[in-house]
Amino acid sequence: MYCGLALRARTRRGYRLRLRGLADAAAWGSESNVKPLDICKHLGPERVDGYYGELSGKEVRAVLKAGGVGSNVPETAFTRAARLKAWRKRFDTEFVAGNEQLALALLIEWLMRHHRTMLVDFLDFLGVSHKQGETDEDFCETNSPEKLREGVDVLLAKYPPHHVATYLLLLGHLQETPVFDQTPKVLASIGLGESEAEAYVAHHKATWQPRKKGAA
Repeated sequence: MYCGLALRARTRRGYRLRLRGLADAAAWGSESNVKPLDICKHLGPERVDGYYGELSGKEVRAVLKAGGVGSNVPETAFTRAARLKAWRKRFDTEFVAGNEQLALALLIEWLMRHHRTMLVDFLDFLGVSHKQGETDEDFCETNSPEKLREGVDVLLAKYPPHHVATYLLLLGHLQETPVFDQTPKVLASIGLGESEAEAYVAHHKATWQPRKKGAA
């Protein structure tokens, strides 16, 4: 099965197994699309704090593990709040170091554990058969750019713009579609200014090329 983010999920036993599929998908995603770490940077610390704050301690540890980061904390961090604070600082350090996989894991955990209804609504609008947001269809290929952009408006009418942009830009990265990176309202929702978004779209249209599956 695939979910609305094109990750392989043949077992529900654990997040760790799902992330293996995500890594495979990301390995051949478009290099010119906005990447998970870019999304986090454009969101800014306050919104990333908001996403992080929705996760349980168990979920944070799963994200750290998926990102190749240890979850040990100082002995003085004996309360849940202290552990979460220590882990949050670790995220910032890893983001500065360019840990793309950690950013990917954070966004996936946030979406799949706490905002799955947004995936469901998008797939329902597109008429994609699914089970709670999971589907076998590469729906960004089977739907026209016009239909996908109509779906953008459907989500923006119901959810916070930065939530929608996070989901769709991550979707574009994983399903290797240029549609959302070339939609100014999506870029504006993630925090780009009007002129910055226009310049990015123009550059993206001129340079975007899909990578071949299996390419390094």
